[in-house]
Amino acid sequence: MPSQASAPENIDPQTYHAVVGPALQAAAAVAAERGDHTLAADMPAMLALIELVNQLSLHYYDEPEAGEDAQDWLHGAPAAACVMVMQEAKLEQAAIGQCLAALEAAYAQLAEHDVTRPAHELLYRGGLQLQAGERKLADTTLKQATRMIVREIENWRQSSH
Repeated sequence: MPSQASAPENIDPQTYHAVVGPALQAAAAVAAERGDHTLAADMPAMLALIELVNQLSLHYYDEPEAGEDAQDWLHGAPAAACVMVMQEAKLEQAAIGQCLAALEAAYAQLAEHDVTRPAHELLYRGGLQLQAGERKLADTTLKQATRMIVREIENWRQSSH
């Protein structure tokens, strides 16, 4: 079962608009390009969603006006985004907990092997574009970063298995 920190209802509107919404939009678009119109069944795209939320959160919450509450929320943000996707796909609560655990374990492996690093520059640029109000440009940049992350994950899985 998802923790309180990963509960989607704990996402405040500003954070959703600045971090979660753009990440969800990019990951869902890439999953749809890959044939999954729910995002929930596309493991590399879900892992990319986690990376997008992580990186955009770091960028967004690096602002001086972000308080300690924002830092606390930061740790649950990727899981909350994943729970939103799985709830939208109508997964049962028990299945959501299992999927979330699998995603977190897979993401830990990706982090250990620095698989997503090639996309960090694009993600940083996308975060700057979001902050500057260049939403359309940011959407394009974030989709490009998502495609890169998915490609890196698939390449890593092929080379390591």
